Amino acid sequence: MVTQNQKRIEALVGTAVLTALVVVLQVFASGVKIGPVSFTFSLVPIVLGAVLYGPISGAFLGGVFGLVVTIATVTGADIGAYMMFEKLPVLTVALCMVKGIAAGLVSGLICRAFAKRGHSLPGLFLAAVACPIVNTGIFVAALFAFYRDVATVWMGSTTYSNLFVYVLLGIVGVNFLVELAVNVVLAPGIERVIYAVRKRH
Repeated sequence: MVTQNQKRIEALVGTAVLTALVVVLQVFASGVKIGPVSFTFSLVPIVLGAVLYGPISGAFLGGVFGLVVTIATVTGADIGAYMMFEKLPVLTVALCMVKGIAAGLVSGLICRAFAKRGHSLPGLFLAAVACPIVNTGIFVAALFAFYRDVATVWMGSTTYSNLFVYVLLGIVGVNFLVELAVNVVLAPGIERVIYAVRKRH
């Protein structure tokens, strides 16, 4: 029988491995862009951590993701995000951190709620869907609330009729759909990993 102490150690080790994966995937993804915003492939290990080890692990991994994004933002590695940082430095750093932490936390809470009712698999899929929705939703809300002029500069001479259409289709559209598709497609694989880990207990 696995003791509580062993479970804690396993959670720490597992979260550490997933932390490294979040960093590697986010650094890689920073070079893959459509428009001014990078793809976010690191949401998958965030969901995995949230499902395997709970909301706190999910929030921590989301925070790591947010930290990597913050570093790319303040150093100018992400030019679009750096424009946001130039306008509102403190708010931009807070935004980078909050959206990642919230995405991991919400995923973990959803999965835990469904698991308590004996519906682990639906909870897993909903957690995988919720993660990019929360991450992107907070970003879009902040963009419209505080960075309209920056988004207007991004829009430039594109063919979009107005800022709202540009943000939803030009920025969010493809990026969000790819992130959502990756999470949903990989959800069965995540479920197998969880089954294999828990089978050992």
